[in-house]
Amino acid sequence: MESGFTLLPPRGMRDLVGGDAEILEYLFNEFKNYARIHGFRPVIPPTIEYFKLFEKKSGEEIKRSMYVFKDKAGRLLSLRPEITASIVRIYLRLLRSVPKPVKLYYVAQCFRYEEPQHGRYREFWQAGLEVIGVKGVEADLEAALAASSFLDKIGVKHLYEVSNVSLHRSIMDGFGIPVDVQDHILHLIDKRMNKEAIEELRKISDEAAEAMEKLIRLRLDEVEGFMDEYSAVLKNHYDRLREELDRTIKFIQVLREMGYEAIYNPNLVRGLAYYSGLIFEYKAVGGIGLSIGGGGRYDGLTTVYGGPFEYSTGLALGLDRIALSLKGVKPPSKPRVMIIVLDYAILNYAFKIKKSIEDTGLEITLYYHNKVRKALSTTSKKGYDIAVIIGKKEYKENTVTVKDLRTGCQETVASNEVVKVLVENVLRASS
Repeated sequence: MESGFTLLPPRGMRDLVGGDAEILEYLFNEFKNYARIHGFRPVIPPTIEYFKLFEKKSGEEIKRSMYVFKDKAGRLLSLRPEITASIVRIYLRLLRSVPKPVKLYYVAQCFRYEEPQHGRYREFWQAGLEVIGVKGVEADLEAALAASSFLDKIGVKHLYEVSNVSLHRSIMDGFGIPVDVQDHILHLIDKRMNKEAIEELRKISDEAAEAMEKLIRLRLDEVEGFMDEYSAVLKNHYDRLREELDRTIKFIQVLREMGYEAIYNPNLVRGLAYYSGLIFEYKAVGGIGLSIGGGGRYDGLTTVYGGPFEYSTGLALGLDRIALSLKGVKPPSKPRVMIIVLDYAILNYAFKIKKSIEDTGLEITLYYHNKVRKALSTTSKKGYDIAVIIGKKEYKENTVTVKDLRTGCQETVASNEVVKVLVENVLRASS
């Protein structure tokens, strides 16, 4: 091996093979399926964007952890740290004429230069749903419940933590706290550094610090009383906050009626600076016990990039964390078929047989070996369920030998009957 060269990937990156790759592939496919069932359509954003796209409104932690570099023309670019900013850019560029609501889904890699730890990598996969053009809470619920349907299908028990960042922002607005300071305060609260957040606010306003300290301890049924107590401070925002409180209450109510646990948590603010109102997180119940995704309202983010105001909401699920919560779970799969060819002279016949099986949807692999016992041993070790054996005898008689490696049953059938045998007999036995 060349001196100084390593076979290890860069720190925080992973080589995914075997079961780790299989479970992610399974999650990709299931998520896409459920997104389409719920009326979302695919969008594929570029991996590399201009740095300014994320610099504007992604939040201080993400900006600090971005992979930023110059291309050969000196343009400042970034590996995408998240997807929503790209979705808004794509909407403004290509989808403004599409009748609303615009409902999009994606499955994509993101990159952040963070300290790797359990469930956190520098390259990670997100699956997201976005709805642009709907003001009402039905859009938030439709996206959230579509993701829950996906999580239910794959067997990940979860609950919701719910908050609404509009109240946090409005209190700080009312006390004259600059937006960049607000972003920093919310970043500290997001990191569970409440004491530090209050101390930072106190440097500017004791009243603001006192109000925020009360706010992050509230129960949902206390929010209206808090708003009344600070009505003079919130006067420019009161009507909107009333709507946001109603949205939050309705969101939680419907989730509970649909059978999901939903908890109001005023400490939940999330780390992205573009959130404007209702926010939520999915928490895995049992297992890893980590947040496995979240989302919320980002109304008006379109204006940051020079477009008209649009109501928008969305979410992203962390597929790597979901895969961790499914550790040891084998994704469902159809039986796998190995076509064993015992003589090169009959490859043409073997490939015709393989072609005839393709439409069954089974996984089919062709394998040459001149010793049938050795070939069957290898086929079994590789986890295949069915062997279709073709030798000179089968070729001459226009037949194949089908062996079910799970039961040991074996039969020789005419070549034009092989699909019928696999579908009607072998697949029925596996159900």
